[in-house]
Amino acid sequence: MLEERQRLRLSQQALADLIGGARLSIVKYESGRSSPAAETLAAMEAAGIDVRYVLTGFRTSPSGIDRERFRVAFAEVQRQAKARREKMSLEASLDLAWRFYDSFAALQAARPLAI
Repeated sequence: MLEERQRLRLSQQALADLIGGARLSIVKYESGRSSPAAETLAAMEAAGIDVRYVLTGFRTSPSGIDRERFRVAFAEVQRQAKARREKMSLEASLDLAWRFYDSFAALQAARPLAI
């Protein structure tokens, strides 16, 4: 959370004011002594905090596409093609990677992150 607050160039008090909380709460969140409630996370997201990054360490891209998940899917397509000695066009590799990406997203939606 500290990284996100600094990215937005906000003081602890400024962030607290934006989300309608107390500066001491921000101190506790950043030190790991406390975790924000869902309502607080929603307010943080509205204030510009990348809540996904705060919770998982993975950034949300502006397009909404998880670049890391897509990179993993594409790497898996390449790995399997190499293991099977198959030659795939870039277009076919990207198409298959996109299907893997969608499958990963469906699995994640089926198993929501416990906070």
